[in-house]
Amino acid sequence: MELKIEAERARTFCLDVLDQVGVPTAAAQVCAESLIDASLRGVDSHGVALLTTYVERIHSGQIKPGEQWIIRREGPTTALCDGQHGLGPPLACDAVDLAVEKAQNYGLGAVSLFDSNYLGALSFYVRRIAERGAIGLCTANATPRVAPFGGRQGLHGTNPIAYAAPTQTGEPLVFDTATGHAAARIHQALDEGRALNEGVALDAQGEATTDPQTALQGWLLPVGGTIGYGLGLLADLLSGGLTGGPCGKDVPPVTDMTGPYGCGFFALAIDPECFGGGDVFAERCSFLVDSTRAVPPAAGFDQVRVPGDRAGAEQEHRLSTGIPFTARRWQAILDRLAACDVDVEGWRSL
Repeated sequence: MELKIEAERARTFCLDVLDQVGVPTAAAQVCAESLIDASLRGVDSHGVALLTTYVERIHSGQIKPGEQWIIRREGPTTALCDGQHGLGPPLACDAVDLAVEKAQNYGLGAVSLFDSNYLGALSFYVRRIAERGAIGLCTANATPRVAPFGGRQGLHGTNPIAYAAPTQTGEPLVFDTATGHAAARIHQALDEGRALNEGVALDAQGEATTDPQTALQGWLLPVGGTIGYGLGLLADLLSGGLTGGPCGKDVPPVTDMTGPYGCGFFALAIDPECFGGGDVFAERCSFLVDSTRAVPPAAGFDQVRVPGDRAGAEQEHRLSTGIPFTARRWQAILDRLAACDVDVEGWRSL
């Protein structure tokens, strides 16, 4: 059985839950917006379902929802910020806003954030940069559950990398990918009672598995083999190494909620006005997008898409039809929230 939840109803749900666990209103609104954005764009592992992770870690004390960041070091184009283990999405939005402000003043803005927390989908943040006319690049690091290419044990996190660039149409070109297969997909497969795809995970002994329960005790694999492996290291260096914060095996295990998580985030904003010009860059980006879509599709494809096309189409579809959940998945979300003393009984029947 599949449920469809209208976007505004899902937003109300997120705000209700976040309010119950003591998240200040402004921070809750940013967090809810990031979750709904991911769900609408079809990134379900980082959408409304991720609310359970925020709540569980607030409940344990790992996330401190009322904390504000402290800028520890700042220059004209750079800033080093201490997130003080606050809620991830508001911290990341502050970081990209500061990066854009610096880029508008000096051409480039780079902000590193340490002692942060789960951020959700990075596309939410790079689009925030591009919508203000700048080129955005963001990375984050995470628990070392991804094995290096050819390895049998975790070395670094799923470590996403995302970029966005403004176009003439106003809809930016957006690319967002995890460099390792996402642990959230394992939980989703487990909740939905289905097997994993091959090439996603290893068991605890380093052998390939498609069983989500076994995979929870094992390791994830890099996306694209050596490509995901190399880019995952870059994300760790920018997000953790650059700040002097945790990276690689220094980041605590995802199962450990007794102490700080301490993952990092990096945001780079580039103002095209300081190069060939903003209008020129937007025209060049639009030209590249149009040229890509004009390439004849290969056998088995109906068209050539650019990054963000699928997500944009899915967003339009879900805005009209609702965000889909299996009944089992929805009840699993509510059960995890209820285990954190959140009152969800009014949300069990939709």
